Amino acid sequence: MIAMTEPVIRRTEAVGELFAVAGTDYLLRSDAAPEESLAQQGVAFIAPDGGFAFGGSADGPGLVDWLTVVGAPETARALLDHALAELPRTPHGFSVPRETDLGPLAAAELEHWDFMAFDPAWGVELPALPGEERVAEMMPSAEADAEIGDFLKVANPSHSAKPGWEGIEAWGVVRDAEGALLACGAYCRREGGNGYLASIGTRPEARGQGLGAAVSAWLTRRSLANGDAFCALGHWHPNEPARRIYARLGFRTTHRMKSGRLPA
Repeated sequence: MIAMTEPVIRRTEAVGELFAVAGTDYLLRSDAAPEESLAQQGVAFIAPDGGFAFGGSADGPGLVDWLTVVGAPETARALLDHALAELPRTPHGFSVPRETDLGPLAAAELEHWDFMAFDPAWGVELPALPGEERVAEMMPSAEADAEIGDFLKVANPSHSAKPGWEGIEAWGVVRDAEGALLACGAYCRREGGNGYLASIGTRPEARGQGLGAAVSAWLTRRSLANGDAFCALGHWHPNEPARRIYARLGFRTTHRMKSGRLPA
């Protein structure tokens, strides 16, 4: 009987090495900047089958706030265990492929989500949706952040991009005749430099009018006009109406993930 062995996982701070292994991966391209060194961003771990884990922190080289793991579920668990054992401190949380068996790992606030991308290289044309003409640009400011923040408490309480986050470049908003917000969404840039849609929400009484879809289309169109290589978003489950909107626009699910918080 042949004994099963764990994959040989190696650590690297050479961003070129990581991108040589997984440079076509949309999640990596969204969340890591290829022109920066991993010594600045954090560290990465690479498995022989091409699976990898990466993360970074603003607190210093080699530290990780959030660990992202990509690969086959079996390899992903080995990568997660290896990284947690080697890192000098426990990350705040992690994201792994959805089918990864977490076993006895103490994880709180476990959520399932999809990473979705729209890539013009696929040859898919972004459709024009009714209501796009109603979407207006709103630039981040103290006043805008306060208004959007209050609105999202009602329109999307679980929104990910918090008003005031430096990665938000603009908001797309729809207002009623009196100027009250009906819908909004954020156009962001993550560390990889590509466009990212987040915090899309519609006032409950205004739902069913296609405003969320119009904002999503407007934000995606802005991303393409800005020359982004691709546009991405995170879709949290369960929200089938939102998934249908993104699929209608041409977004494809590239990663099915789950995330959780780790004890300090």
